[in-house]
Amino acid sequence: MNIIRKNPDTVAPPIGSYSHLSILPRDAELLVLSGQVGADLNGEIPDSVEDQFRNALQNITRILSSEGVTADGIFKINIWFTESLDRDQFVSIWNEFHGGNPPATTLAYVSALAQPSLKVEVEAWAARK
Repeated sequence: MNIIRKNPDTVAPPIGSYSHLSILPRDAELLVLSGQVGADLNGEIPDSVEDQFRNALQNITRILSSEGVTADGIFKINIWFTESLDRDQFVSIWNEFHGGNPPATTLAYVSALAQPSLKVEVEAWAARK
């Protein structure tokens, strides 16, 4: 998939590991994932926000893989946290996920998600040819 990621010089550089703009090939098929929470394969939800974040990203990878798409096909990610997490751990988990090629990203802190035990939800949009 040849998704173009850009940070135009007409705006300030990103304040984190993301791209301001993702451009899809004209003939790409869109895959829109529901928000993924931090449950593991057995449906267990760990206590820590870092573990939930890691699980949510792994769930996205597994869903895309079931459709023959890798994380490189992701062009937009929305991340919602209900509590802050250690910045270094966030960067490590996030960089491991996108492998140095971050998509357009929105990160926000919210007061609550669908269940009290949930501390993170991640929504992904991807494309495939």
